[in-house]
Amino acid sequence: LAIYDASNLRAARRREIYDRFEAHKIRPLFIEYICENDSIIEENIRKVKISSPDYVTMDPDSAVCDFKARIANMLPYYESIDDNSQSYIKLYNVGEHFVVNNIRGYLQSRVVFYMMNLHISDRTIYLARSGESSNEGSYKADAPLSEAGNLYAHHLHDAIQRRIKERHAHALAKSGVDMSSRTLKVWTSTHVKSSQTAEYFAQDDNVSVRRRMLLKGLNPGVCENLSLSEVKEKFPSEYHSYLRDPYHHRYSLAESYHDVSVRLEPVILELEREHDDILIIAPESALRCIYAYFAPQGLPDSLIPTLAFPRSIFVELTPTAYGCSERRIGIAPPSEP
Repeated sequence: LAIYDASNLRAARRREIYDRFEAHKIRPLFIEYICENDSIIEENIRKVKISSPDYVTMDPDSAVCDFKARIANMLPYYESIDDNSQSYIKLYNVGEHFVVNNIRGYLQSRVVFYMMNLHISDRTIYLARSGESSNEGSYKADAPLSEAGNLYAHHLHDAIQRRIKERHAHALAKSGVDMSSRTLKVWTSTHVKSSQTAEYFAQDDNVSVRRRMLLKGLNPGVCENLSLSEVKEKFPSEYHSYLRDPYHHRYSLAESYHDVSVRLEPVILELEREHDDILIIAPESALRCIYAYFAPQGLPDSLIPTLAFPRSIFVELTPTAYGCSERRIGIAPPSEP
């Protein structure tokens, strides 16, 4: 999948592009965004366009005026897509409705599904590791939280709620918007330690907790309870295969990180669709794959198995137009005055 980011205002220009790609057996799909609401255009320019590289040195009001002038200059030459022999998606007014035409094949249908789940509403995604269990090394045992794990769950709850209050206070001071009634949705894996880590949140107002099978950690198969040195000794060829490709390698009866990423695709699409804030409490392996999707800087596959989510912090991700901002926040309770 490749993206050609260009205006392509004229029907003749689009036909030229379409035919050239088709000649190389590449199926082009045009995406046209149509907005007929001036207030949405103004909001979108202020939230999205003025943060683009074109306007980093310009004050916001001047940037808005410049971008509106660019739109006005293009309007006389703009021709909407209406060639039904071409594959295209039309989005009206931030997903108010869609027009889909001549979609061919699996990949184009997945792009359509993805586009229909996107939105531009502000929201925050929090990632936190499950608390320590009483049998931490075992996948199959599915043990409950240890004493330390239960204390972590308490501190995590308090730290997340403190951060949410900070964000709400900032929004109220900056824009006058009261977000105190905003819902926090907590998604946990079906591991006992994950659901128990979320129990403190279940007692709060404006919080919903949901257990999700897809958020389970990577199944280690025959390597359960083995350290890397023990795997090297017991399965030397498997160990070296893992070192060559840690993302795709799959031990016997196990999952690879690629398998986990594919399994998590519906969760990621639902994250894109959600308008509420989300807290995900899951094993480290699942968090690695989710984080890699939203990572502020793109990650090579080989680094995904090395990502660390210590229990001393949680990760706050804020999706933006040009990526995702990240903040790592400590979980330890504030010191007594």
